[in-house]
Amino acid sequence: MVLTNNAIEYTIKCIADIAFPQKECRVEISDVPTLVVDSGIVVKFNAPDDSNIELLYSGKALYSNVKSYDGKVTLKVFSLAENAPFFSCEDKIVRVNFNMLTISFLLLSRYEETMTERRDKYGRFCYSDSLCSKYELVDVPIVDEYAMLLRKFVQESFPNFVIAKREPKFIPTHDIDFLFRFPNFPKAVKTIAGDLFKRKSLRLSCKSLAEYMKSLRDFRRDPYVWAVYDLLKVSIDNKLNSIFYFKSLQSKDFDSTYNILSPKSCACIKDLQLHGVTVGLHGGYDSFDDKIMFATEKGRLETVCGCEVSAVRQHFLRFDVRKTPQVWQECGIRSDSTLGFPEHEGFRCGTCHPYPLYDIENDCALEVVEHPLVAMDTTLFQYRELTKEEAFASICRLYERCKAVEGDFVMLWHNTTMFGEFKSWYENVYLKFLNSL
Repeated sequence: MVLTNNAIEYTIKCIADIAFPQKECRVEISDVPTLVVDSGIVVKFNAPDDSNIELLYSGKALYSNVKSYDGKVTLKVFSLAENAPFFSCEDKIVRVNFNMLTISFLLLSRYEETMTERRDKYGRFCYSDSLCSKYELVDVPIVDEYAMLLRKFVQESFPNFVIAKREPKFIPTHDIDFLFRFPNFPKAVKTIAGDLFKRKSLRLSCKSLAEYMKSLRDFRRDPYVWAVYDLLKVSIDNKLNSIFYFKSLQSKDFDSTYNILSPKSCACIKDLQLHGVTVGLHGGYDSFDDKIMFATEKGRLETVCGCEVSAVRQHFLRFDVRKTPQVWQECGIRSDSTLGFPEHEGFRCGTCHPYPLYDIENDCALEVVEHPLVAMDTTLFQYRELTKEEAFASICRLYERCKAVEGDFVMLWHNTTMFGEFKSWYENVYLKFLNSL
């Protein structure tokens, strides 16, 4: 059984949080799942069951097209009877006449990721296997859109029902995969030689040599460290609340690129904390399904920060829906922003609202709140191979949709994609986007 009573209640609560923020909502599970809002408005949903999950996931389910609540995008609704309205109201009871709950649960809970064993070379669920790909949903937060349609109908049916709108946010995040371009002398020699012989640029090699000499006098002049401080300055100048995710590895660990306990790493993190930004854990390559390893990494970062660390994003966006949420829950994580597609910007979870993750194995909601990742720098220029103009236009469209549904636009820009061959991307996509806000 997939769509258990717990799963149905979870899904309705998530939709209610989006449609009716700050309202008292109660879910009643019976033959007809029911949402009661402010003890006066009753919404009844079509009872979902497991019979059409396979058909839906196959990409062959029938759907109808409908305009979004603001008329700006087209949505797909499933299992709507011919000529039936999407919603109806009789005797002050609102009825949802299409299957809103099944696809919403599959997306929010990430249950769809259990329906195939195929993974990419990093062990990640593939965009091509997703409902977002099969029904072209990636550009619209479909769960949010359903919730906003429901809100609009309720307000039209009950003119005196007032809803306080949620304030949407732009949340910049930065994964610190590499903290130092010149972590030591051998690496510095290799980097400078690479500029000369591999990238065949004497000018770049001389520039790197000059940067290395400056970093010897002050580690903050290392280009990757400088980039962290520049991102901090940009965040402060734009009155944004950035999150910096640090790998918490030591030199001997697999995939270690800097020692989190080194004096330089500690000094950088302390500087960030002094400016009030959030420092989170960038979970190591192998810690996404290993509780002991994850707890060790979290403990190291807490030693550096001097406080509890409750936010995470996994390295390479690695995630196992059957294991990772439980690892986070048991290790005291309460906020994550891993869940975006590496291969495509957009709405992997069908929402841009923060919402609780679901424990599929134990059939219950968790205390870990997901802040879905909407766009990542490497997605735009590496996976999608967009031009800078196309990338800028894409993130602007996604941001406008986030605002329309009162959600959050979570964006990832690395400190390593700010100079050299990526300088124009940083200036003409990221900074240009910030200026457009």
